[in-house]
Amino acid sequence: MKRQTIPGLMDVLEVDDPSEIKALASDPRLDRRFDAGGCPINRFLLKRSLMVLSFGGRRLPTMMPRDDAQRAKGQKELWTALSEKASAIQAGPDELESLANWVRDGDSDAGPGIMVQQLLGQLFSSDFVATPESWAAALTLVAAPRSKNLPKMLWWFVIGKVRRAKRLLAGMVNDDLSAMNAIGIAAHNIVKSLRHMRVLYADLGLRSSLTAQTAAEQCLFAPVSLYRQATAAGQLNGCQFSRDSLFVLAIGEASQRAEGRSLVFMDDIWSQCPANLWVPAMLQGVWRRAVRC
Repeated sequence: MKRQTIPGLMDVLEVDDPSEIKALASDPRLDRRFDAGGCPINRFLLKRSLMVLSFGGRRLPTMMPRDDAQRAKGQKELWTALSEKASAIQAGPDELESLANWVRDGDSDAGPGIMVQQLLGQLFSSDFVATPESWAAALTLVAAPRSKNLPKMLWWFVIGKVRRAKRLLAGMVNDDLSAMNAIGIAAHNIVKSLRHMRVLYADLGLRSSLTAQTAAEQCLFAPVSLYRQATAAGQLNGCQFSRDSLFVLAIGEASQRAEGRSLVFMDDIWSQCPANLWVPAMLQGVWRRAVRC
């Protein structure tokens, strides 16, 4: 655990140890309430994320607190809906052909972003059509909450770039915030997965030896990090934290360790990703379809 503190200005704890992240993620004193209290820099970091990851006065589900009943209900319903689709997509249906073709020999410069967005969007709306503009909006949305280029981010907010990106994406999915999160945020992790799958496929030895399940497992990536805020003072492994301390859970790095693989989807934790079965199944389907040729 690494602490960045400036008395009266900043109190941020960065955690990349898998066991510590699991302990903190399950600790009832850490939540996504994201109250306005705390140091000025803490408040700035949270406010920026909340401004980006909200629409129409509502936060995206991934920014909602654990005790929010509507969040919990929507999360369970989405998990059920996606999990029911997992076995079908695991077989490598025709809808995965464009992604499989990209893994085999597609244009590496263009990338699979629009195709991934199309696949995810149609889970929520049968008439969803991804476009270069919608993918550009997704790139804006994922960059804005965490970019260290503050002048650039300030300019984006001034000219309304972030607001327009959110409006475009929300309009494409009838203001469904779970769908908006999928096509605007979660899509980037799947793009990273497919880029890695392309590397595996290019190795003839791996292509002929890896099972679909093993290939998919090697291609799973978590978001870089998650925010949590302390609702009460406490301590972890001798490190004291105060109420409103901001925790940055570096699950991207931690999940790449053997003991941290469950952090990819935050399995068995209240904030578990609803797509924790569907995404691995989809990646297996892409691999199966790619190697058939």
